[in-house]
Amino acid sequence: MSDNIAQRIGKNIAAARKASKRTQADVAEAVGIDTVSLSRIERGVVTPGLPTLDKIADELNIPVGRLFDGASANTTALADNIISQLEPLKDADRLFLVEQVQVWAKKLASKK
Repeated sequence: MSDNIAQRIGKNIAAARKASKRTQADVAEAVGIDTVSLSRIERGVVTPGLPTLDKIADELNIPVGRLFDGASANTTALADNIISQLEPLKDADRLFLVEQVQVWAKKLASKK
């Protein structure tokens, strides 16, 4: 993964903010930081502390853990990310995707 953790967190914040159709100024004010600070966070220039991340996640109505999606290649972190992506889906769609992951995992493992 080419992004560092600050960049990944920043991209996740920006994506969640845009998905909620909120401006940087709006979110920054609600969180209690200035717009420049939020911009720097979203660009991965700075990494905010956990209390600030928690406030941002609350303001965007997302779990704080979602801000870390893709920030680690650790198997557990990746599994947690997959779980968060599967949760909103219908049961049939979830089962379909799990079957597809199993097929691809077998194919890729056999290439080693």
